[in-house]
Order: sequence, then C-alpha cells, then structure tokens
Amino acid sequence: MIRSRAFGLVLVGLLVPMVGLAQQGMMREEFYRKLESYFDRELIGDLNVAFPSPENVVFYSWDAGDFSGDGNYDLACVVRNRAEKGKRLWVYLFVDVDGFLTQIAAKEYRFIELPLEVGVVVRYGVCYITEKLEQFNWRITGFRFDGIALIKTSEFHTHRLGSFTQEQTINYVTLQRNERWTTTRSGNLELERKCGIVPLYPRGVTLSHGYQRRAHLTSVDYVVRGAYYWQGPEDCSLTIGGAYDSAFVYLSLVVRDDQVVTGYCDTCAADRIELWFDLYQGDSSVPSLAVRRTKRSYIIRQRPDAPLIGLGLHLGDFAGKPPTVKLLVSDSSMLTRLRLKSLADVAIYGELQSDGYAVRIRIPWLLLAAELAPPHSRPSVLGFLAQVTDIDNEFRPEEATVFANAMYQSGVVASEGEMIAMPPGEQFGTVEYVHADAIVGQLRRRGF
Repeated sequence: MIRSRAFGLVLVGLLVPMVGLAQQGMMREEFYRKLESYFDRELIGDLNVAFPSPENVVFYSWDAGDFSGDGNYDLACVVRNRAEKGKRLWVYLFVDVDGFLTQIAAKEYRFIELPLEVGVVVRYGVCYITEKLEQFNWRITGFRFDGIALIKTSEFHTHRLGSFTQEQTINYVTLQRNERWTTTRSGNLELERKCGIVPLYPRGVTLSHGYQRRAHLTSVDYVVRGAYYWQGPEDCSLTIGGAYDSAFVYLSLVVRDDQVVTGYCDTCAADRIELWFDLYQGDSSVPSLAVRRTKRSYIIRQRPDAPLIGLGLHLGDFAGKPPTVKLLVSDSSMLTRLRLKSLADVAIYGELQSDGYAVRIRIPWLLLAAELAPPHSRPSVLGFLAQVTDIDNEFRPEEATVFANAMYQSGVVASEGEMIAMPPGEQFGTVEYVHADAIVGQLRRRGF
C-alpha cells in the first residue's frame, strides 16, 4: 500500500511539469522539429506562409495523418496568436497538394480556461476537432477534404438537459443519428436512439457538391423483428430520400431484397411497407424529438403527444396489379372528412429492380396536418417511421423480417426516425469550398 502511494506521488510529480509544459505550448522551431518525423524539411518550410512571425505563434495540439484520401500525410494544428487578445485559438488544416503543404482552412475557436480544451486528431481518414463549449458540454467535429471542399462528416455532442445527459452523434455522410440519454446523477441509460435522417428539399433543387440527399440504412440495428432470419443488407435494407412543394411530400424508398414476394391476394403473405408520421411539434429549444419539455423539467417521450398518421402500402405485382394505399391512424378521431378526401390525392408508383424494388409516393400535406405545410423559415423536424416487412417464403409468413429506418422500440415513440424539411437555400450539413475565392477571382479577372 505504501509502495502504491509512493508510486502515485512520483507519477503526479512527473505529470505536473508535463502538463505545465503542454499548457505553455511550443514555439515554431520546436514544432517544426517534431514535424520532421512526418514531412520533408521542404514541406515544413511551406508552413512559413501561414506563420511568418515565429515570435507571435504558439502551437498546442497537433496531429499528422491522411484526411484527404491521397495516401500522403496531412497536418492539423491548434495555434494561438500572441498578438491577439482574448481566449481565441485557430485550427489550421494543411494538405499535401502536388508536393506542397497547402493551407485549406483556418477555423476560429475559443477556450474557456485552458488552450488544451481545443484539440485535433486524425484517424480513419478524418480530422477530428475537439472543443469544450461549457462545463460538461463538449463537441467533436469530423472533417474530410476531397480535393474540392472541406466536408463535415460527423459531429459528436454532449449536452445536459434537466436531469438528463445527452450524447449525440450525427453522421452527415450516411445521414444517421445516434443518441444516448442517461440520468445525470446515476448514469442509468434511459434511452438509446439510432435512426436515419431524411432531409426534405424543395422539389427540383439540385444539391451542391458534398451534400447527401438519401439515408442509406444497412445495419442490423434497424431490424426491429425477425433478426434471426435476416441474412444481411442483401436480404433486406433500405434507402430513403425525399422532397416537398407547397402541396405534397414526395418520398422515394429503395428496398434491397433478394427475394421479392408480392402475394396472390390482398390477404396473402407478401412484402409490404408501413409509413408512420408523428404530428408532434416540439419546442425548438429542445435538441431532440426524444424529449419533451414539461412545466418543471424534461421527460423521455414514451407515448405519442399527438396523433400518428400512417399509410399501409401493398406493392401489387409490379405488372398488371398496381400498388394500393390504406390509411392508418392511432386515433379514430383523425378520420376527418378533409383527411379522407385528401387520401384520394395520394399517388404511388412501384418498380421491380434486379436487387429488390423501389417505391415512390406522393402525400398531401393536408393528409398529415395543414400547419406542417411550407413555407419553412427554419429546418422543421417531423417524426417519421418507415417499416419494411420482408417475407422470403410466402408459405412461412412467420419467418418475416421487419426492417425500419430506426432502432424502433415498440411502444416508445422517442425511438422513431425523423425527416427534416429544409427551407429554400439551406442544406443539411456543412461544406466549405476551399478554392471558391480563387475561382471567383479568376473569373472576375477574365471579365465575368
């Protein structure tokens, strides 16, 4: 015991000066010497364009790795300019372009107490930037450079809300959201949520380079029933995209299915799809559909706080028998005359493909709720659950697999998926075009 305590005191004694040195940072000459293990001196010299005055810059966190996908080392570093007042830091990103270390970004951050609260690391082809936003609140953002733009690939965020702590990861490449809600004091897990995000863009909009339109869902986490019979993404998986105009929502669902079963009658076992829309519109200050604000605190949404509207899609036979739609509701009071009339404006089209089938459906806003219709001044989130029932053998309907766009728990509305109606001019994610200013300058000089 005495030995352990003595070892601990020695370890603390060694760590204190190391932490102190790390807090002081490195001057340019020391930083350049550390880079010699990764870069030639000629490439290191390219950094002098970004850091011309060695007496004014101090380097803290840094890492070298490939986040541009060309197989060469790139560089990320956290820099503080002594000439600047306040708690301001800069994260510089450099990539190897034709044998030169070229600056592609200089992003501003602020620390609260120590400069080490902002850090960088390069792993798995992505540069991650960590920042402390406030006490118990951190954010980690991933970036990748594809030769044209710096693309935000993911964002991890911790947040305390009432008695809960939220850990959330958004993947902007696959359009998926992972959430963990725990009780702050006990650490008990209250809800684990994983779902696809379906961004709805105004109809006819062409997305800029680097943005994603469709959520690709292939994980076993989305098999909500019959996982024993699921053989992998080739057996059943789902891709969803969408758009909207002033009157309709347009959804495109592509189902990968190695054995499409259409059925001979309406009651026969067959592949089918159910779409459910949660009409609850939460407080914009609450960061997730999973939580609802009460008078005193926040609670996990277990039951629907508003009626659910659903559509049951029967696929037909992709030949002479067309697909059909059936209205589903959680509350019979939702069967209003207006809603039943708007059901006639639902249009559906199915197409058989070599590896499955595709379904395109047009849904009136009036069928859902008139108050959800555009125009939208900000991104509008709507709870959305798509469930695909996959039957590989019509004579064994009990061996069905249900694949969804969320890791859905029956009876827990907080575990549903979501769609986001984007206002005109906005896109889901962040893409910074590195050479945009240079291209615009060239065009202006040429008279454009």
